[in-house]
Amino acid sequence: MRHSLVPVAALGAAALLLGATVPAAGSPASAVARTTDIEAEAMRTAPTRDADDSLRLWYEKPVANWENDALVQGNGTTGLMAFGNPGKERLHVNEKTLWRGGPAPGRDYIGGNRKVGVTPQQLETYRRALDDKSRYVFGLPATGPTGANAQLTGLMFGDGVGMGQYQDFGDISLDFAASGITDATATGYTRDLDLNTAVSTVRFQHNGIRYTREYFVSYPDQVAVVRLSADNPGALSFTTSTSAAAGLTTTATADAKAKRITLAGTVDDNQLQAEMQLRLDNRGGKVTSTDGRSLTVTGAHEVTLAYSTGTNYANRYPAYRGENPHAKVTARVDAATKLGYRKLLARHLTDYRELFDRVRFDVGGSKPTIPTDELMRAYRAGKYDLAVDELAYQFGRYLSIAGSRKGDLPTNLVGMWMIGDAGRFWGADYHFNVNVQMNYWPAMTTNLAETQVPFNEYVTSLVVPGRLTAERSAAVKTENFASTPVGSGDGFLINTQVNPFGHTAPIGSQEYGWNIGGSSWALQNVYDYYEFTGDRTFLKETAYPLLKEMAAFWNRYLWWSDYQQRLTVAPGVSAEHGPTAVGTTYDQQLVWELYRMAIEASETLGVDADLRATWREKQAQLDPVIIGEQGQVKEWYEETTLGRAQAGDLPEEPIWNFGAGGSANQGSVHRHTSQLVGLFPGTLITRDTKEWMDAAIVSLKQRSLYGTGWSKAMKINMYARTGLADDTYSMVRAMLAGNTNGLLDNLLDSHPPFQIDGNFGLTAGMTEMLLQSQAGYTQFLPALPSAWKDGSVDGLVARGNFVVGMDWAGGKATELRVTSRAGGTFVGSYAGLSRATVRDASGAVVAASKDGADRISFPTTKGGSYTITWR
Repeated sequence: MRHSLVPVAALGAAALLLGATVPAAGSPASAVARTTDIEAEAMRTAPTRDADDSLRLWYEKPVANWENDALVQGNGTTGLMAFGNPGKERLHVNEKTLWRGGPAPGRDYIGGNRKVGVTPQQLETYRRALDDKSRYVFGLPATGPTGANAQLTGLMFGDGVGMGQYQDFGDISLDFAASGITDATATGYTRDLDLNTAVSTVRFQHNGIRYTREYFVSYPDQVAVVRLSADNPGALSFTTSTSAAAGLTTTATADAKAKRITLAGTVDDNQLQAEMQLRLDNRGGKVTSTDGRSLTVTGAHEVTLAYSTGTNYANRYPAYRGENPHAKVTARVDAATKLGYRKLLARHLTDYRELFDRVRFDVGGSKPTIPTDELMRAYRAGKYDLAVDELAYQFGRYLSIAGSRKGDLPTNLVGMWMIGDAGRFWGADYHFNVNVQMNYWPAMTTNLAETQVPFNEYVTSLVVPGRLTAERSAAVKTENFASTPVGSGDGFLINTQVNPFGHTAPIGSQEYGWNIGGSSWALQNVYDYYEFTGDRTFLKETAYPLLKEMAAFWNRYLWWSDYQQRLTVAPGVSAEHGPTAVGTTYDQQLVWELYRMAIEASETLGVDADLRATWREKQAQLDPVIIGEQGQVKEWYEETTLGRAQAGDLPEEPIWNFGAGGSANQGSVHRHTSQLVGLFPGTLITRDTKEWMDAAIVSLKQRSLYGTGWSKAMKINMYARTGLADDTYSMVRAMLAGNTNGLLDNLLDSHPPFQIDGNFGLTAGMTEMLLQSQAGYTQFLPALPSAWKDGSVDGLVARGNFVVGMDWAGGKATELRVTSRAGGTFVGSYAGLSRATVRDASGAVVAASKDGADRISFPTTKGGSYTITWR
């Protein structure tokens, strides 16, 4: 979509948001409250993009099925889903720190870990059995009391005590029966969410009166805000009440004088304290309470509701408790009420748009003229409107801002938006075998580094509990694990299922519980934060100590396999299917990348040369990519062809548990593509390693276009790295049209059920199609599909902290733009780039060095902007 970036646009729409009532045709003049101060404020805070609804999700009916219909909003802490029913509005409330599990009265909680750890002798015996190919292809039978799986779970798994799950909070109800409004009598209904402002609205008419509801969740003020208005004075009469979800014991109290409702109590499982407060600010009418639990508004012209949530959770090992949330929640809603709607909105818009407006993404779409659910149904039927591409792309960025902000936990499997029991959503926990990492794949490339801060902080907080897991489950002990500084220990493990209370132990079944590479994978995201920002303080004080500690773990844990003749991770599992084995490709590649990052970081900082030599020696013995008989990247060392394996003198046989999950794979061989983590998000397999890249392409084709929503997103990113542009775009279309195996009508990703990681993975993958920088240089338009033949982007970020913009026509770049945030040499690659001219902001030609026909490099200054053209 073409967007003009202008200082002021859509004054009328902005004035509506900021409190100037826009009258319906024939409405009385007394309903118009357009004052000069509101106009001035609207001018200052009006959206910078033209009001053409190009990034607007809109619908003509209220929410029926929340997973498919609800428009999620949030500020990284408090979540809102407004159902939009005219007669009885339901505002669903979530709070990201509200959890079951962890420490609790009477619970012996040690992060789900074993009471008695595996011994080095037990581990050695188990490894030798797995490496013995005299009777079984994978050394031991998979099942049975002495089989590989039973030994893994029996020797190394935790007990899972206190894992818990995410906890729903509850609802705010607004019952408009006193106004005579019902869903059936409302006409002219629309419900929408504007991605440019993160403000949603509901509009309808009843008895000739136009009603408007506006919703946003403010990060600066830590409140959710709902403004109700009508174009006829005194038309608003309703009763508001609260209710808590199952799993909580709460009490609701209402104070009509203070216009406040407080819902406070505890989580039944762990006695975590939780509170929500709601305050009303009415213009006209009165506020009363007849039952001490609800508030009734009668005859108001306009009402603003502000609510906030909190718990006494604190991410501090081992108690994970802080102060009662009452004081901070009270302070937030009181301050918000004092500020008033217009100032709250202005502060929200300033904060949100400073982040969202950094990236412009135009691949040729046009403003949708039909509701979004109809648009999605048409797309699934084969009408491939590029507006869907653009909406889905920016929706992923919107969710990053709404779901992850400094000062709170990272996004979980549902971000933070959920209704009901989390058991349907795999506990809505932090899955570290791809899912939480995927949540942060677009953060750096789409210019939202601030949204990754919660993830960096969370991973760091898992070092201490993860050290205990390394001791109990891998026989690698850090003395004084709770007090040893980060970087001085011998490693920390983060397995698949993790909670906010330091549960890092492997639990559950063999194929998904064991994830010994989880912490190493998470550190790829953490190290990316340095690579994209160039923040040396962060590298020195945060990233490198984490890398150094994990390198110390692998130095101790890696095991020489006599059969494979290489250093291996043993035992290992390729995420969520197949047998327990020695040296799965998934594990080998994650360790290779961990050593790479530690080596690079130590060189950058000029420290630990002796350790760096050891890391290089270990890394060189991993042999992380082995090619099979079909030309594929093997997932297991013993693999011959897809789904089959052979070892020693034994006959070839089917791989046990291959493709585990059945219908959960949604038609693919398996939803995980773990043998290619070195292709993406890693750096091991690139176009410069042609043999490995060719094998990776074979493996991708074996996995097919099918899969769950997030699985498709994973493959989009991997395909983009191959440069096969139209194959990559086939995966994009498969996901956009996927419905319950892709994007739902509200653009949320579905596994099924709803699982938010696919939204982030999709945005990251679409970015990878346009810009890559993992190979040591920036690749412009590396996987541009024919469907995006004309387009323009601005604001993407490459490693080295270079902000990139590009224009193209007919599938060919016409102008490339680079802004250097940190200075240094820029290296770029594109077909025929050596024939282009580089100019700085003044128009002066910048001398560029040529490296073949397609690559150039040139020096930059901090803050300098450069244009590359073929004119």
